[in-house]
Amino acid sequence: MADGVRLSLAIMRAVFPSAPSPIVNAFVEKQGVLSAVGLDRTRQRLAYCFANLHAETGGFSIRDLTENINYTAARMARVWPNRFVSAIAVQARYGTAPGWQMKAFDDIYGNRMGNRPGTSDGSRFIGRGGPQITGRDGYTEIGKRIGVDLVGSPDLAGSSALQPDIAAAFWDWKGMNRFADAGDFLGCVKAWNGGTNGLAERQAQLARILPILQGAEWGGVPAAPAKPPPEPSPVSQPVSPPPAWAAFFMAIAKLFRRA
Repeated sequence: MADGVRLSLAIMRAVFPSAPSPIVNAFVEKQGVLSAVGLDRTRQRLAYCFANLHAETGGFSIRDLTENINYTAARMARVWPNRFVSAIAVQARYGTAPGWQMKAFDDIYGNRMGNRPGTSDGSRFIGRGGPQITGRDGYTEIGKRIGVDLVGSPDLAGSSALQPDIAAAFWDWKGMNRFADAGDFLGCVKAWNGGTNGLAERQAQLARILPILQGAEWGGVPAAPAKPPPEPSPVSQPVSPPPAWAAFFMAIAKLFRRA
């Protein structure tokens, strides 16, 4: 048992007031996965992480913790102004039939972040979970770290029970401790999502969450539960040779077939 900033239900509820109870409970019950990557060694590390998680998901309140891709053409033009000069340009490219957004995301996210061009990877591996992991590469990496096949089952990234595991794996994958320890919140945000999208909201959440964590106790944190070992592959049993009497009758049968 290592020491760390202890996350009680009261602390986690104050940090994420709109989060479903199963997610809040999971962070308390599985704090060991955060401890395993050093996330709870300082209040600043936790605050940097929680501020970004809150900004990405509305405090874990978005539906299924999954990016909403039901854009209007106008919104798509605003989000990607370098691609589309107007809503009319979006409609000219993808049409207006139901499901056009799927085509758009397959195109926009195709051949990026490990997504394969000419496939549905772009709309399949959209943002999910607390960190809003995106792209085949992200799902592959986080899945490998937590021992869950997120590529085969992307929806599992939105599972309430897995949110501590996913947050810790994402934080460690991006090497975020160095930004928190240096007081570089901007660097943390850029490493998180590749830019400064939603920076003002992230900063506001950081300012709100830091004082909450100051009230958390310091003490022993139970270790993360061990991952179950993979099931052994079935071993083929050796085939025993037939007894002598069986071999005798097989020889007689062959003689009759030849006759």
